[in-house]
Amino acid sequence: MWRITCLGLLVGVVDAHADVRGVVRFGVLPIDLEASRDTPLFGDDIERAVSEYNSAAAAYDQRFGGMTARADAADLGVHDTLYTFAPGFEVGNSVAFFRLEAQLGYGDHLRSFGAGVYPLNLQTRFSRDVVGYVSAGGTASWLDRSGSDVGALVTARAAGGVRISNRVVLEAGYGAFMIGGVVDRDGIDDYVPSADAPPPSPRDVVAAGEARNTVDLSVGVVF
Repeated sequence: MWRITCLGLLVGVVDAHADVRGVVRFGVLPIDLEASRDTPLFGDDIERAVSEYNSAAAAYDQRFGGMTARADAADLGVHDTLYTFAPGFEVGNSVAFFRLEAQLGYGDHLRSFGAGVYPLNLQTRFSRDVVGYVSAGGTASWLDRSGSDVGALVTARAAGGVRISNRVVLEAGYGAFMIGGVVDRDGIDDYVPSADAPPPSPRDVVAAGEARNTVDLSVGVVF
């Protein structure tokens, strides 16, 4: 009974000092992924798309005397800019906190829907109205493009920022590693070497790759 009472008091003290805040961040995330046959998760799809496309192009050229350019794995990278919307919450104390947020991204060709988890966050007060912090964690999202049936985007990310008057957040992120892509597997199956027209670009069926050392920026509102 004494132990239960002490545990209850301890939980009450922790809860009394916990700081919970909601934060909505708006940002810009450049996606510049370089493709290769060794790209994790997507390498087999990249290799198959290049092989099937080149076979279809060779058959078409042989039949009609054309000179269709051949594809290479490096042609299938992902290049877009996502405008992100990330509502979430932070809970902790004056030194450390935990951060969880949804991740929504919208670009010219891509959409992303996922979550960001940052288990390590340290903060310090610079002045009465300014708190600085650093974060480490990552994101995992479904990546979507018109016509694709498989997509994903995963990042390992660190960030640093300031919270001003506990109302406005400015943050710069560093993506140590990013991997992602979209695949239309039905489109790959549609490559037919005997087709009477040039085959569609392999970029239309596969776009994937990986990147390191990317930088993103965001601004947020605390509530």
